[in-house]
Amino acid sequence: MLQVVDLVKTYYQGKIPVHALDGVSFEVQPGEFVTITGPSGSGKSTLLNMIGGLDNPSSGDVIVNGASLLAMTDTARTKLRRDHIGFVFQFFNLLPTMSAQENVSLPLILGGHSRKKANERAEQILARVGLGGRIKHRPDELSGGEQQRVAIARALAYDPVLILADEPTGNLDSKTGKQILEMMRDLAETDNKSVVLVTHDPNAWRYGDRMIRLVDGKIAEIIENDGGES
Repeated sequence: MLQVVDLVKTYYQGKIPVHALDGVSFEVQPGEFVTITGPSGSGKSTLLNMIGGLDNPSSGDVIVNGASLLAMTDTARTKLRRDHIGFVFQFFNLLPTMSAQENVSLPLILGGHSRKKANERAEQILARVGLGGRIKHRPDELSGGEQQRVAIARALAYDPVLILADEPTGNLDSKTGKQILEMMRDLAETDNKSVVLVTHDPNAWRYGDRMIRLVDGKIAEIIENDGGES
């Protein structure tokens, strides 16, 4: 479902090249949950931006659902992100004056769906993430974990094949973070979503199928998790 092919990203500090990514390759299958970890500056966020088509590599390619991001126009890449990739961020990025339902339905309305259909879809997804009784609440009326669930629901609005999560537990306490990781695992197992999660949490990899550790822009280690977290 996702192929990362010999990905290289080089920046320059003056005339000195800095390799944020240096030949990274791996694949993610449908329904697979992969965590990416490593020290600060190892290339984790750069890699996630490349996978999401938010930045262009210096060389290499990213193939999502059989389509090469490198070969796409900007318009086609934007459509791919909207229709097939869901993004989840550390700080939720919810609109503070809108209810949970409105935050989830807004991308659908902007994409041309009727308000009625968008609200119905939002209500359905919020129930899926355990917030069926909180759809009219604004972000400031929700806990951090509930806000992240709204953010996950928003990422699911278009029923994407790929979920990209950037430190989704970084702003949560350990108990709530565990619940979010369990939800991510469930999206992979039950909904057959491919999940790629960037994290500093040393325990997060236990919830996934594989952990990829980056060091200095290269894959230093891949750990298979046969049993998952119990």
